[in-house]
Amino acid sequence: MFRLKLVPALVALGVAIGSVAAPTAIAAPAQAVRTIYYDSSRAAELAPQVDQAAQIWNNGVTSVRLVKGSGGVTVTTAQNGSAPGTASCVGCTRGQIYFYRNQITQSGAGTLRVIVHEFGHILSLNHPSDIGNCDKVMAGGRCDNPNPNAAERAAVQRFWSSPARTGTTNGPDERGVHEAPAKAAV
Repeated sequence: MFRLKLVPALVALGVAIGSVAAPTAIAAPAQAVRTIYYDSSRAAELAPQVDQAAQIWNNGVTSVRLVKGSGGVTVTTAQNGSAPGTASCVGCTRGQIYFYRNQITQSGAGTLRVIVHEFGHILSLNHPSDIGNCDKVMAGGRCDNPNPNAAERAAVQRFWSSPARTGTTNGPDERGVHEAPAKAAV
């Protein structure tokens, strides 16, 4: 009889101890989101497409946001230049993007694609080795596709979520996510 009472008591004790000793879930710290401000006030007729390009990137990545404002990247449109567009830096929060109307027209590329491409440089991407591949927005080419592919979005995500950019420690430098050296023009 003693045995019959002891078993339920031990089971009850185990449940009580288990509930006290069970580890509690700790929420992971929220990932820091970097904000890059862009000013399209000098982008003239391309300003709406600049906003659309920023939205395309914002829909594809969560570690960095492109937000209309001042003090970051200035977007300017001119008539002629060396390429359809140029970005002054790769993987930066401050800089310049220039778009050249005549070169965009002559390139055969969709205007929105050119704009998304130049924002890609700001967001850390270089040109891949397979220039002209319409599946990669960073490959330039006579293409209309303005959408970065999964690998391009993932590279931006890694770059901006790395500890070096969130200020927590020195993390990997992913500026070389593509094989070709950085070029700022399309």
